[in-house]
Amino acid sequence: MVAAREVPEYERDLLVQLTLRWGKRVAVKKDELDLDGHFDAALPDFPEHLVPVLGLPGADRLDRDARSRILSAAWIAYNAKTAAIEDEIILPACRLMLQERIPVRRDDIAVDALHQTIIDEHYHILMCHNAVGVTRRRRDLADVRFAPGGWSVVQGLAAARAGLSGFDRDIVGIAFSLAAETTISGFLSALATAQEIQPMNRITTDLHRRDESGHAVVFRELCGSLYRNLDGAQQRTFREALVSGLTAFRSADLDPWVTVAAQGGFGIDTGQLSEWAASRPVPARDTGPLQLLLDDLGISRDLVVRGG
Repeated sequence: MVAAREVPEYERDLLVQLTLRWGKRVAVKKDELDLDGHFDAALPDFPEHLVPVLGLPGADRLDRDARSRILSAAWIAYNAKTAAIEDEIILPACRLMLQERIPVRRDDIAVDALHQTIIDEHYHILMCHNAVGVTRRRRDLADVRFAPGGWSVVQGLAAARAGLSGFDRDIVGIAFSLAAETTISGFLSALATAQEIQPMNRITTDLHRRDESGHAVVFRELCGSLYRNLDGAQQRTFREALVSGLTAFRSADLDPWVTVAAQGGFGIDTGQLSEWAASRPVPARDTGPLQLLLDDLGISRDLVVRGG
């Protein structure tokens, strides 16, 4: 009987496994998706149950065309928010972790993983841009735009960093990125599995979701190494920022949804949306990957509850 081969420590390293498979698993290495070929004008662009403005009083009186335009604008908004998260939170954190002054794991594999993640995230922004371009053209919504600073999570990061400088500011930015990359899969899965919507939108989101499952591992590994190298006060700063990040990712967006509603001629205000959001459970996010890291670092899972 042949003895089982002992797996070297090198091969047990999760980042090694990810970086070696990168060329076979990520969207940027696959053939370009034929977006127009997967566009079905008869299907909605976004699931109705994920659009809060359609739950407000008066929405039931909207005709089919108005609801369709609102759903198309919701898809544009979703992509704008996704791109803002990548550009304003994830990419800056990746670049920070490449700097010598940040005490994070810095072997060749870790550096490879960060550069691969940066390439992935830039490609995700391009995927969002291209998909939205088709929607704007096919749905006649060329003027629907959303500023990156209008999203609650971007505003939450700005608030958490207010008054901070230097290393503390860096810690907060990285902690927010950890909140994003270890909980975003659930956010993406809601669209990636929505069989009733536009195939183009579902497939694009699923490609993104598959990449993010790998990014969750990268951020767990690197942020874990960072946390272990912090002193007690810095670790508290990191934990508090992580709570703030989780809270921000679960916070309702208001102004963007007013813009979405307006595309269907539905006039609402942020007060109505705020009341609607307060009366309903906070949307769930998959915190499983984050909880694995908290267990490994000896941090109570109550932190996730606080972030809710």
